[in-house]
Amino acid sequence: MVSNKKWDSELEAYRAARAEGIQPAGTSMKKIQEARRASDVMGKAFDANTMGDSKIIQNNTVSKLKEVGAI
Repeated sequence: MVSNKKWDSELEAYRAARAEGIQPAGTSMKKIQEARRASDVMGKAFDANTMGDSKIIQNNTVSKLKEVGAI
């Protein structure tokens, strides 16, 4: 079971990400950190609902997605 302190910290991190326009794939710290990293790489807010798995967002994939106008 997740401790209250960990739960509260994850929810606060999720709220902060959402306030920045980032939509993580979940509320776990791992998902939030992945979404933040993907946002940093892309230079825009990551949205798990429309962009898929944040783990595949890397510098080389972002340049290709920009070339084709996907982001």
